[in-house]
Amino acid sequence: MVFKAVKQSVLSTLCAATLVCTVTPVAALSDTLPTQRQLFLDAEQALKSGRTTHYRQLEARLRDYPLYPYLEFQTIRRDLEHADYKNIYIFLDKYAGSPLALRLQEEWLKTLARKKQWRLLVDNYYFTTDVALQCDFATALFQIKEPQRAYSVLEGIWQTGKTLPYHCNAPIDRWNADGALSQELVWERIRLSMQAGQVNLGMSLAQYVKSEDRFWVRLWAKVHRDPAYVQEVYARFKQHDSQILRWILGDGVARMGFKEGPAAAALWHDWRNQFQFSAIERDRTERHLALALAREDPFSGYEWLAKFDINTSDLRAKELFILTALTDQDWETALEWMDRLDEAQKHNDRWRYWRGRALEALGRMDEARSIYLLNSDIRSYYGFLAADRAGLGYQLEYRPVPYTAPDLQTLAKLPAIARARELHTIGRTVDARREWAYAIQRMDKAQMLMAAQLAYEWQWHDRAIVTLMQADYWDDLEKRFPLAYRELVMTHAKQQGIEPAWAYAIIRQESAFTEDARSHAGALGLMQLMPTTARQIARSMRLSINRRDLLEAGTNVKLGINYLRKVAERFGGNKVLATAAYNAGDNRVIKWLPKEGTLPADIWVELVPFSETREYCQRVLTYTAIYEQRLGQRPVPLMERMVPIPSDLRTVSLPQDIVIDTGA
Repeated sequence: MVFKAVKQSVLSTLCAATLVCTVTPVAALSDTLPTQRQLFLDAEQALKSGRTTHYRQLEARLRDYPLYPYLEFQTIRRDLEHADYKNIYIFLDKYAGSPLALRLQEEWLKTLARKKQWRLLVDNYYFTTDVALQCDFATALFQIKEPQRAYSVLEGIWQTGKTLPYHCNAPIDRWNADGALSQELVWERIRLSMQAGQVNLGMSLAQYVKSEDRFWVRLWAKVHRDPAYVQEVYARFKQHDSQILRWILGDGVARMGFKEGPAAAALWHDWRNQFQFSAIERDRTERHLALALAREDPFSGYEWLAKFDINTSDLRAKELFILTALTDQDWETALEWMDRLDEAQKHNDRWRYWRGRALEALGRMDEARSIYLLNSDIRSYYGFLAADRAGLGYQLEYRPVPYTAPDLQTLAKLPAIARARELHTIGRTVDARREWAYAIQRMDKAQMLMAAQLAYEWQWHDRAIVTLMQADYWDDLEKRFPLAYRELVMTHAKQQGIEPAWAYAIIRQESAFTEDARSHAGALGLMQLMPTTARQIARSMRLSINRRDLLEAGTNVKLGINYLRKVAERFGGNKVLATAAYNAGDNRVIKWLPKEGTLPADIWVELVPFSETREYCQRVLTYTAIYEQRLGQRPVPLMERMVPIPSDLRTVSLPQDIVIDTGA
């Protein structure tokens, strides 16, 4: 066995760190937990409604319940303005480092700021990512006559392209009035704001700039509104190289690239050596131009960027030239540039695969096979492709996590783990994840593996997956690729004519089986559906839904698999294109198709300009093969799925709507 069983002494240490010592054994609690859960919910309601006597009666019966600390927390928090500081200190000491302690301390500090108890705030302050609270801390430092410390705090939060909370206005004005806010810092934040597209913020920051220099801020704002105006700026000021002018020119060209890519690239090609652009400025502008050109047309974009006199020692430049050669299927040139990679890069599975592909295309079959064999025992996209080309099976070895039943029971008694399970059971998902993370942070690898086993047994699949990843353990395929919601997925996949393994792979990549998953873009649920898209799908299925329904597994999977079928149909059943479109949208995928003829699918995937979509395709294809094995099927080789990508789909006229009602 790779890992030794967790020793009792180690668990004793963890017990002390997580306050396990007073917890009632799991066996004794198991008969009373359902009752205690209801009593806990009743106690919360009694406290909220002010029925103090009833609350105290319930609270007395819950002192051995895992979530009792949450009642203590709510009792103190209920009247934090007038709370006895002694009780706060006791709680913070008793549950030091726990999510509840951090929440209470943060809320208490905010209360002290509202009450202007500055000395107490400074004495009890701890570092937090809450920017408003950091500014309250700076205010407190000014009030107790420690301005230098306040300046340091403010400098730490100043360098951002985002708007700061209103709490920061007063201490920043004081910082500026004291003459401690330098012009260098002011211009740096203006740069960050403008480059982040926050023009109004950049304009407001002009109040801190010397009056004679505010012209440049207005000029930059004009370029932001009309990027092509950067040409006039260049014509007027090309004899006066300065830092701010270089910022405006670089940002203007980068923004111009998203509308007029080739014209912007031509300007940059002429300007980049006329001014003293720093390496960072050059890199930023060229990255933006590369993205803009590749989004518009990956094929001509890569060709255009190859014309730049780019530093060929840079990895991104080498990759650019390799990709350009792959676009043309110029295998000699691709191989030449791969030879220029450093040793570590040459031997990662990505570039090993492409070296094998180049050698194979050049007829050097023995060399190609030897390269493929090096990759074929790796469970990855490039490993599977290499195995296909070498005529070998996939590396799908299954090694379950090591544990013993007594050790598992001991781990389950840890307070943070017990709290996480109870919170998960009663639907307090956010708090449950916080407690889980708190517990995992204090575990060694063997304990983390057992925690993943517990989460899996509790059908808390996203925590099992995340915990195995944190433990760097990749071979328990049963837990990393669970067959959760099996009846649901199989039923709807069969109804829609979708391979269950493909549907599972989409779910695994989209949400890792997090039923309440929410993306920054607003996508929801297991299959990460945008609400607008989901409503369109629902209408085509004659269903009525709301946003909350998308966080319910049954509705989300039903709509998601239906949508996957529609995407597959509009791309002629090509799973590579359909997978890419599920992530990036139809219109983008249409733009990325070859100009003419066909392109091998592995090259097309490599050329996808969005790294998120490229990696998404690679993972879904890989996960599909793994899920076929999990479902008892023979994994279809990736090469069979990855049929050549045609150009003729460019002529397909798609409506603006994401979803096409096919009458299903």
